[in-house]
Amino acid sequence: MKKGSINVVSTRLIRRILQRDIAKKSRKMSDAINGNIAVFKGVQPFTAIAVTALILAFTTAEGAYAVGGILKKNDFLNAKAALYDCMLEFAPYVNALALGDKVILDLSTLPLLSDELDIAKLIADGAIADNVTAKQGASPRQIITNCNSFGEKVNYIVIISEGIPLPAGFYVESNGTVTLPDGNRCFVNSLGNRRKSFVNLLPKTEYFVYYVLTYGASTVGVVSAGVSIVTSA
Repeated sequence: MKKGSINVVSTRLIRRILQRDIAKKSRKMSDAINGNIAVFKGVQPFTAIAVTALILAFTTAEGAYAVGGILKKNDFLNAKAALYDCMLEFAPYVNALALGDKVILDLSTLPLLSDELDIAKLIADGAIADNVTAKQGASPRQIITNCNSFGEKVNYIVIISEGIPLPAGFYVESNGTVTLPDGNRCFVNSLGNRRKSFVNLLPKTEYFVYYVLTYGASTVGVVSAGVSIVTSA
């Protein structure tokens, strides 16, 4: 099974930014990240002044190369590489800060891995939800579940099994219908986003939490590994 979020910055797509667009996209990234320290905290790879200097060096070298020809080529190539490397250094910084949070990733303006992958195929091929968690809610005998965001337009089915792990015979059909074996008490929640809530459960009872990724009308993934939690009294 494949595991992990595809909501990360794509270094491949950064390298594929067209030369004519790199200065504009670098400026946009800098304005978004360097200009929003409330979201993009800590030490950033480059300051706004440093990014501006790299952009100026690139545009100056680009103009000189257009006029001076081969004699100015190396200066241009070095300036271009430095600007691409600058954007690439922001990728791990943003990924470590966002931890799959699509809002933060979008605020960075950097291209995402989800922009280059076929999400439906990944799920159909066996991708599973990453970092499935379960915790006690504010209400008695309430469980709150969550997982990392997998990608845009992905939906999440959550199944909790009471007392025992999901037994053989459990499966999710292509239309999202959950089939459960007889005698196994389970609860299913497919509404809303990744964060699900289950209430009015049995006290001091072990529940096993599972996530299933879905995409569109017919793409349903496989069940994740179960996470165990015991409800409050």
